[in-house]
Amino acid sequence: MVWGERAGLDLGGARGSLRSMIVGICTGIPDHPYHSCTSDEREKKIKKRAIHVRLLYGMYDRAQDIPEAEYQEWWTQVHYQLLPMDSILTEDELNLYAPELEEERENQFFGVFLRKEERPSAEAPVWVGAIRGTNLSARALADLQNDAKIVLERLNPSTLIPLLYYVVWRLGELHGYCNVNVTGHSLGAAAGLLVCRRLALEGCVVEGHFFNPPFITLDSLARTCAPCVRQNDAAMPAGNRVLPAVADTDRRNRALAEFMTLDNWSPYLYVNKHDFISREFVSHFKKAIHETVDGNRRWYSSLTELTQRFVGETESYHPFPSAHLVTSYKHRTRPISAHMLWNWIDTHLKYDFKHFSLIP
Repeated sequence: MVWGERAGLDLGGARGSLRSMIVGICTGIPDHPYHSCTSDEREKKIKKRAIHVRLLYGMYDRAQDIPEAEYQEWWTQVHYQLLPMDSILTEDELNLYAPELEEERENQFFGVFLRKEERPSAEAPVWVGAIRGTNLSARALADLQNDAKIVLERLNPSTLIPLLYYVVWRLGELHGYCNVNVTGHSLGAAAGLLVCRRLALEGCVVEGHFFNPPFITLDSLARTCAPCVRQNDAAMPAGNRVLPAVADTDRRNRALAEFMTLDNWSPYLYVNKHDFISREFVSHFKKAIHETVDGNRRWYSSLTELTQRFVGETESYHPFPSAHLVTSYKHRTRPISAHMLWNWIDTHLKYDFKHFSLIP
């Protein structure tokens, strides 16, 4: 979210050596080594991750000032082609989304990929929308603004979201939602989750694979600081204590109805337990629920109501009842390393995988 994938990796020949390492791992992905995976369909879908990671790396490199031939290798070696927006949208749609398309051309947030017909495989989706994460370069300002919107749960009015939503919706309508995947890393994972969640509420289920999705909202930060607040609360004058938000019953009821509607959508979340930006998803889904959904506070936060008073209408991307949680325990010496995309590139990566549901 806050740090780009290239942070700490663009020094001298580091990027070249990293690319060489990953190319060596991923060359020929559609043909090997997935024949040896288990028969479980969910496990097979996890094997898509190396393809998704390559497409995301292509999005990161495309936003850098490097030769086009270099970043195209990320997707051409796994038999995908990047499509221009004018080949996906009609002329009327291009005019309708002209402001969003202009910002997309400037910042290059995401790309739409089509699998080439030669050498297809069951693990390679036909269509993929890939959204990069924060890029600490000349485009950093727009990315950092979106990062701040994640914390405030205000990513929904970003120009990225309406364009991404419409493109994914159109691909699904034209080619079938079962043939479309959405993937993203960090900031891109948050955007992808928001769009896929919105589509799932409309009955359009899209398979999503999201790497290191941020779980840093005002609610999560408040719960992290709660022990300190409780220790100091008694010593504080009553007038200085934080006032709880007044419950908005209608909003809460709408949120509960949405939550129950999403029981048929389970995104794939790739989380490293050492990643402080996304590890909250692990505890969010792994804590056992002994209450009814309506009485469980993990799916809804009254702080969202409080935020709404100051920043306007909010939209959360994390309240959904189930997920396929892919957890890696690989540890790196630098704290930020656990958030990096390259942790997920190895096709032989050891991980824990389990489907979790918050609905008893």
